[in-house]
Amino acid sequence: MKRTTLLRFVLAVFIGISQTVNGQTKEIRYRYETSLKALSNDKLAVRLKIEGFSEDSLTYCFPKIIPGIYGAMNFGQYVSSFEVFDKKGKKLKTEKTDVNSWKIQDAQRIASVSYLVDDAWEAFDDKMIGGFYRSAASSFSDSSFVITPNSLFGYFRGHINHPIEVSIRKGINLYPATSLKKTVKPDHDLFLAKDYHQLVDNPILYALPDTTMIQLPGISVEVACYSTSGKRISKDIAEYIRPLLINQTKYLNNKLPVDRYTFLIYHSLAPNRTHIIGDGLEHSNSTLILLYMPLDIQTIRQNIYGIASHEFFHTLMPLGLHSVEIENYDYNEPVFSKHLWLYEGMTEYFTMHMPIKTGLRTDKEFYKIVEGKIADMKHFDPKLAMTDLSLHPMEMQDQYYNVYLKGALINLCLDIKLRELSGGEYGTKDLVLDLMAHYKGKAFEDKQLFPEMINVSGYPEVKEFISSYIEGTEALPLEEMLLKVGLKLEDGKISEVENATAEQLKLRKDWLR
Repeated sequence: MKRTTLLRFVLAVFIGISQTVNGQTKEIRYRYETSLKALSNDKLAVRLKIEGFSEDSLTYCFPKIIPGIYGAMNFGQYVSSFEVFDKKGKKLKTEKTDVNSWKIQDAQRIASVSYLVDDAWEAFDDKMIGGFYRSAASSFSDSSFVITPNSLFGYFRGHINHPIEVSIRKGINLYPATSLKKTVKPDHDLFLAKDYHQLVDNPILYALPDTTMIQLPGISVEVACYSTSGKRISKDIAEYIRPLLINQTKYLNNKLPVDRYTFLIYHSLAPNRTHIIGDGLEHSNSTLILLYMPLDIQTIRQNIYGIASHEFFHTLMPLGLHSVEIENYDYNEPVFSKHLWLYEGMTEYFTMHMPIKTGLRTDKEFYKIVEGKIADMKHFDPKLAMTDLSLHPMEMQDQYYNVYLKGALINLCLDIKLRELSGGEYGTKDLVLDLMAHYKGKAFEDKQLFPEMINVSGYPEVKEFISSYIEGTEALPLEEMLLKVGLKLEDGKISEVENATAEQLKLRKDWLR
């Protein structure tokens, strides 16, 4: 899945953004408090201490949507008993203006905000609801807490870039796994974020300790798990993920955009294999993975592998390479980028391509995955341009999954095209790394990415490909492209061409080896 927010974790000196009130400068800093020990009827009480505003009125919001998902979640629907107070404890006048927003009068007097938050799901099971992304929402129980900050903590509109402190009281045995900067104490923990974007970008898993560290050159990875079975599973999963991370690092020319990462894994015990479900949401320095399956370590491994690979590749895009629309994300009135073909399509293609490129998958296994994408793509509208779907994903939920199908196949064709133009030396992976180096962590203008792709790659022929297959609706030239590497596509099946030329065999080797 997605998402993504998109500012890298930078631990900075927390110099708050200030406002001048009556000639004096006051720092604005969000200070949140909650207690897991006070869980009542699946609700947590949250208190925010904040002051320093100069406006006559302000609106306090919870996100309608967050990066990485493309359906309205309306996190304000889980909030009740919303109240605002001044320093003397006097209640200020508030008005609920929509499901996610409260307007507050006399905003200069704001000293604290309090409310209750209900969890959005009780258990991760097979009772799926269309358009509801449980990996973006929170779940509370006595033994574990899946905390997505966008569910618990809101922001004042126009004041999203202030530093944030979160203090969480807890049971003495609970351990908080997260990539947020944290101070862990026996009875409470303190978390720091430089702004609301970074807070939302870092989920927290509270549970009995079950963590395993993976130390690799240039990166430290924590695997933190909770299983409703009560069994410890992190060590086995970490051992399985380790080779994946090593090979992904090799695939990316030993250039990783992050130096630490956290996998947060919540496993819900399923009675059988009839409905096995995996759900993941990527973040800049972590991925939250929800699993519904039996306590069979081989089954868990197999499902985690694909999710972990896809989500970890998201550290490249959109987390490392993204547009202004994503960097300046509006949680309540989002404006979408037209480049889902890159954010999700390229990521999915890398997930397919990396295992065969690093020797983890055979040619036939790779061909079968491609065949599956081709077959599944036929269930979606062939006349819907990928850029149009990207700009209107909330209105086109029934077409959205095609970004993992047609989006991946677009990049397969583009990879072969680039390798043909470069004599096998240059492909989509090189293009992405070059674009990241070109933008140097800065967001790009949405309409400028295509011209820069042509410029950075050095191949003007890419323009026609973009116009025809990404912005346009021409049928993907799968047969033509596969034939260039000595492969034949007939009736949805891929086979090797008999008596393939030396040129075809070389291009295939450059592409897959």
